[in-house]
Amino acid sequence: MHVLEKIQKISPYLVLKVSILVFIMALSIFVASSVVSKCSLFTRSIESLDDSQEVVMAVTGATLGVSVAITFLPDDYASPLADTLADMSTYFVILLGMILFEKLLITVGVPFIFRFIIPAGIILLIVYYISHKKIIRTIAYKILAFAIVIILAVPLGTSVSKWLCSSSLDYVNETVTQAQDGSDKIEEISESSSSDKSFYETVSSVFDSAIEGVTDLFNYYKGIIQKFINTIAIMMLAYLVVPFVTFLLMLWFMNQLFLFESFRDKGYSLTKDDVKAIKMISAVYNEKGEPEDNNNQI
Repeated sequence: MHVLEKIQKISPYLVLKVSILVFIMALSIFVASSVVSKCSLFTRSIESLDDSQEVVMAVTGATLGVSVAITFLPDDYASPLADTLADMSTYFVILLGMILFEKLLITVGVPFIFRFIIPAGIILLIVYYISHKKIIRTIAYKILAFAIVIILAVPLGTSVSKWLCSSSLDYVNETVTQAQDGSDKIEEISESSSSDKSFYETVSSVFDSAIEGVTDLFNYYKGIIQKFINTIAIMMLAYLVVPFVTFLLMLWFMNQLFLFESFRDKGYSLTKDDVKAIKMISAVYNEKGEPEDNNNQI
């Protein structure tokens, strides 16, 4: 009998809300998790990440090519340049790691979120509607907000990066082209064995400029290395800093939108129960009688 009475007391509105949440959870598990990676929003992001990976690989190859080409130069003046180029490989590894992580986040992370994280948040919402414990609602909102941020982080990050850094990436492509041309020319010089011309005469004819000694070649490749440094700065901004800042801004926005307690001032704020209690105390006080205002008596 007690069970039947409890069932009869269940609000139809509560049943409707729970049913809608269960339906959304089923869609998330069985439909969205399977087809979300094929959505145009994410396919465009993967294509953009593939393009970024090709750019990083091209810069890496050009750097190694120039580093090897410098070793063909006479004497040992260009060894510091070759060492500097070799040290740049660390930055390329970081950039490639970031790009591969973003691709992994789309191909594996987003389906995982729709299959497990979002349903977990929905289950907590259902528990909240039944138990009316606010801590459960707060945890559910945090889980769902974090899931939304993770889902949209890569598409928004790639879009913002392309929008902000598209013109700068043209400079990257120009640097790669120049570096590849420079390394090809040095290889051409090393393969030529003309006895009629000196080494620097051969270099001048290949580079179409007056190169009279090691100093001129040193300055030429020094300029290329400076462009490589600028290129690394641009790629770090486009492929690492902008996506990370976009993620932080989205996280901040979601926390401001839901006003989570961990991101609010620690000052006390009145709840609905507090307002009801104040109204009841005010009503009891009014029933006992308040002192009349002297102004009303005149």
